[in-house]
Amino acid sequence: MELIEHWEFPVPSNCISTSVSLSYRQGDAIILFDYYDIDYDDKIFNGGLKFISTVAHRHSSEKFTKYVSGTYDKLVTIEDSNWVKELKSLSPEWAINQLNHYAIYLDSYGLYEFIAHEFYIIDIKEGALCEEL
Repeated sequence: MELIEHWEFPVPSNCISTSVSLSYRQGDAIILFDYYDIDYDDKIFNGGLKFISTVAHRHSSEKFTKYVSGTYDKLVTIEDSNWVKELKSLSPEWAINQLNHYAIYLDSYGLYEFIAHEFYIIDIKEGALCEEL
């Protein structure tokens, strides 16, 4: 299993201040989060990750996670994923589309995994997540 690193959480994920939110909009999975940054006088910032054309996801809480080395605070692609192979075998007519297995582990929140076409990084903004919702 080879990992390709794409993005690193802006601060250690134990600095998440209130929550991690997972939602779906028009076929896309979206993770939103807020965190405090000690380098900016503990100001609160928020941002997120959007997974385009998500076909599957799974989330394991911290207590029940089979940890994937290299995912702590990092968004990675898991190359040659058995999960992607399984999904393609279930629906071969969709196998022509590019499916990627993305994963990120966030301290106290667990492992988030997505099978999606691609991802997009939502810009970081100042302010708490609850102010954005």
